[in-house]
Amino acid sequence: MSDEELFEAIKAGDGDALSLLYDRYSPMVYRISKRLIEDDREVQEVVQDVFTRLWTTSARYPAYGEFDQWLCVIARRIAIDHLRREKRHADVQLANVETYSDCPDTYEATEMAVDRKLLKEELLSAIGKLREDQQVILHRAYFLGYTLREIATSLQVPVGTVKTRLHQGLMNLRATMASWEKEENSGQDR
Repeated sequence: MSDEELFEAIKAGDGDALSLLYDRYSPMVYRISKRLIEDDREVQEVVQDVFTRLWTTSARYPAYGEFDQWLCVIARRIAIDHLRREKRHADVQLANVETYSDCPDTYEATEMAVDRKLLKEELLSAIGKLREDQQVILHRAYFLGYTLREIATSLQVPVGTVKTRLHQGLMNLRATMASWEKEENSGQDR
């Protein structure tokens, strides 16, 4: 059965469908959670929360793309929520909240740090999936600061070829990273 069919079966109360999706996606959810949370016990709690959410939710948001991408968004958000809860419990001992009123919101700062870390990992992963010639050009242009002419000279190819490969590489990256843009835009609507 497809992911969508299994999700429809879950909404109808089919526990076996949930079990199949758990078997299919729990390793991915675990990996996403493990990137954010060090303690394995806490990571297991997040995994359980993600699949509990699948069991109790009645809608899937197509704006997040395919089912597995949607599940990644859920896993990431639940892991971040878990980090926030843990941070709140750790901060309970603070004596006077007003003392810290001029400080930036630590929960927002935590979320931003997590987002930056995940974005960097996803970006590096996306770059690694590009063709090697596109990777080389992107690396030289954006990480080393080479001009297009310098890249062309070092690779012994015409400048037009460098431009084409750079453009194709950026378009491939944009397509791969589209889920981040969708998530960022949906976060601004809240």
